[in-house]
Amino acid sequence: MKNGKVIFPGTFDPFTLGHLDVLYRLADIFEEVYISVTVNLEKSPTFTAEERKAMIKKAIGNNDAIKIVSISGLVTEYMKQNDIKVLARGIRDSEDLYYELRMSRMNKLLYPEMDTIFLHTSEHYSYVSSSLIKEILKFNGPIDSLVPEVLIDDIKSKFIKK
Repeated sequence: MKNGKVIFPGTFDPFTLGHLDVLYRLADIFEEVYISVTVNLEKSPTFTAEERKAMIKKAIGNNDAIKIVSISGLVTEYMKQNDIKVLARGIRDSEDLYYELRMSRMNKLLYPEMDTIFLHTSEHYSYVSSSLIKEILKFNGPIDSLVPEVLIDDIKSKFIKK
């Protein structure tokens, strides 16, 4: 029996195989998974929120259990409005865990009824990050093992010098 709803927020700039791995694992556990493209004021995204949503849609195809949304405000407010009580985060290493633990405590302060769960990323994706992918692309390096195959051309097109 699956659990209810979960939200998986992130900038997803760009969407990686690590993100996809966590997303599908959440879909195995929960009836409804909301993947939320969020606006992080500390980051300058390469892709617009709409482009990031389109990338996720292209990567997952038609999956009724996964809902793709974008949030410009507090994730906890969106959770309250949509009766979502669980937030999920993928953890690659101790640095991620330290950051996410602090964030989960703040979220709990803002929305006491919610809980955060952490999924350790699959070992073969533990080094994958959106920042690393962008760095590789600056030097026209290969990203085939880092992003869903259907997104390679879309992602590379942002980095081709015209």
